[in-house]
Amino acid sequence: MIQVEGVSKAFIGPTGKVVALENVSAQLPPGQIIGLLGPNGSGKTTLLRILVGLLPPDTGRVLYGGQPLSLQLRRTIGYMPEERGLYPNMRAQEQLLYLLRLKGLSASEAKQAIAYWAQRLDMPWLDRRAKTLSKGMQQKVQLALALAGRPSVLLLDEPFSGLDPIIAAEIESLLKELAQSGTTIVLSTHRLEQVDHLCQHVLMIYRGRIPLQGPVEALRQRFAEPLYELEVSYPIREISWPAEAAVQFLDTYKAQVRLPEGMPSRALLNALPPEAEIRLFRQRLPTIKDIFLKQVSPDIV
Repeated sequence: MIQVEGVSKAFIGPTGKVVALENVSAQLPPGQIIGLLGPNGSGKTTLLRILVGLLPPDTGRVLYGGQPLSLQLRRTIGYMPEERGLYPNMRAQEQLLYLLRLKGLSASEAKQAIAYWAQRLDMPWLDRRAKTLSKGMQQKVQLALALAGRPSVLLLDEPFSGLDPIIAAEIESLLKELAQSGTTIVLSTHRLEQVDHLCQHVLMIYRGRIPLQGPVEALRQRFAEPLYELEVSYPIREISWPAEAAVQFLDTYKAQVRLPEGMPSRALLNALPPEAEIRLFRQRLPTIKDIFLKQVSPDIV
């Protein structure tokens, strides 16, 4: 369990003091993929840097399993920053070896890790200089650096930025596999549509605060509305729906129906003629993107 307790952080900018995080507290469950969501400038990157120990909080603390962050604990954390920090004239493989040695791996451990992740992430081009690599290739190199040493905690800042759909799907599959093996993964992402199928827990940051956090499914249930999807073997337009229901016809046999508050879903089933076979009937739960957009102003997303 990662505990964030009353963390605040401010910076001095050209116009004065800028508050990045204000009394933020959160509990991040172990062995899960945790989505860190928020508009640009909301404090996501600052929180990740504090979690990995690159920035000290002004107030508050971060605990890993009840222990404060130490040098030994930092070596169990893999971190992938949003910035691409590779040396342009240095070969990718040489950089990985150099950086992994700095990370504390022996030469043989580093070479083993490079060989493993080169194959796993399909990187046959590691002998090329960084400046000749595409953004997606550089992304893979930094991901390999974060994964080397089998960290128990993985902090990823916009790991899918610049990746094509095929590579992104491969990385998603890898992250799910790592979480199933017990790795705690915190990832900042703007791809809200992927949170529902990738993350089990979310942390929403808005203007330096956390207005919402919790398990994905629990949040979807919490923000659920009386909106139902229905498919029957009977022309939808010929059904006499309750007068208060708002019906959106999707095709001949499908509709989306919104009921007024307090009306039971049974009212929809009672409206169906006896000869109508029910093929689909379910409540439409909001996506994390739906919930996110309700929590922040549309003009800043």
